[in-house]
Amino acid sequence: MDHAPKLDTLETIKALPERREPYWNILEYCRHIGLEKKPAKPLHWVARIRKKDGRYRQRRLGPAVSENSQGLSYEAAIALARAWFAEQELQGIASASYPVGTTQHLRYSKSETGFTVGDALIDYVEWKRIAATQTTFETLVALINFHILPRLGSVQLDELTGNTITNFCRAILETPPKRGNQALKARVKIESLDPDALRRRKGTLNTLLGILRIAMQMAWENGHTASERSWRCIHRVPNLEVPRQIFLTRAQCRELIAACRPDLADLVRAALYTGCRVSELSALRVCDVGKDIFGIYVSSPKGWRPRYVYLPEEGMRFFLAKCAGKADDDIVFRTGAGQIWKTRHKHLFKAAVEKAGLPHEFVFHGLRHTYASQLVQAGAPLAIVARQLGHANTDTVSRTYGHLSCESIERELALRFAALEDQPREYDVRMRSLRKSLQALPPVIPASSWPRSNFALCRGDELQFVSRRGA
Repeated sequence: MDHAPKLDTLETIKALPERREPYWNILEYCRHIGLEKKPAKPLHWVARIRKKDGRYRQRRLGPAVSENSQGLSYEAAIALARAWFAEQELQGIASASYPVGTTQHLRYSKSETGFTVGDALIDYVEWKRIAATQTTFETLVALINFHILPRLGSVQLDELTGNTITNFCRAILETPPKRGNQALKARVKIESLDPDALRRRKGTLNTLLGILRIAMQMAWENGHTASERSWRCIHRVPNLEVPRQIFLTRAQCRELIAACRPDLADLVRAALYTGCRVSELSALRVCDVGKDIFGIYVSSPKGWRPRYVYLPEEGMRFFLAKCAGKADDDIVFRTGAGQIWKTRHKHLFKAAVEKAGLPHEFVFHGLRHTYASQLVQAGAPLAIVARQLGHANTDTVSRTYGHLSCESIERELALRFAALEDQPREYDVRMRSLRKSLQALPPVIPASSWPRSNFALCRGDELQFVSRRGA
């Protein structure tokens, strides 16, 4: 959907160019108010509602007030739109609406019949409201609302057992991920999942189990239960982390930039020069460019720690050019309509990826992985890559990108290894061929999501045997 400046003043409406399609504002998700500003036509308010089949039903509300004519104000048009949304005719075909923005509270009310898992999660979320960063907190609330509360919210804390957790684990693993407003798909048995899908679902499950265990332990510490069973019966499932695979070459980066519209192309360039997240680039201000260093200052990172990101000369020139003529407090990157990017890049980036012929699963965050991958492949020390990305140590970088450092490993061996004896040069051509293929060596992807070892002290091949017998 096209995003327009808020349509609540004559000044903003006057500044909009004429076009055939309406300008839309979101009242609630799946409920929109729009303005028709067609060539040689009077202004008109329109409304639309998203139906369960994914299509829209639209209605013209009436003429809009303008400098030259009387009509409906923005507020009056919204009132008419909401009255239409409430009509009985639409109730059976319309998608459910939900508020714009992120949810800050759990969809659960305290129990009156005993202390439940939901009650424990309420206390846990209130603590996280104080202790966690905003993005972490919002993600946490969304995970609890969608995954945990519908399945475990009403369970009495003293009735939570290992069997309850096992059933919860199976439900999470067998439930396909939900994509945006799409309807939730049917459950798929664990035995039917491919290893990569199972690995991803286990990652989500372990996040949820971590939330549950801490919340249950807090409930025990706060005296809501005398038994430790509610948190001791929760264990993470064994899983195998897979190195990052999807990243772009330099040639693909150029093709992607060429496929983007100008404002998005600038955002893509910024990500490739810095490895920053889209949220960090969306909040970047002119005063943060060239602040104390040859680079930028990231003051609103995902975690607690702001950081400096150093730039190559090409990148520094680019950022200075984007800041030219702007005030220190101005946002560096905005959409062509003058808005802050936030999540407005998603559909545009997806279209650019398809136009450039890149893997359809490649998303904007992949530019951050591209930045890190190319640095590691070029031999940059992992400590420098971790610092540029804002990681506290090299562990994450090593696990995610360590398989890409083939060339630097080979270079170090050639430099440090003392020869044992003279050897003929007859294999030089073959060795050069091997060296070239080594630089592009893909990670070895295991056929199973089971790690070689886990808390059960059982080998991976034994676990595979057990899982086959269970199937």
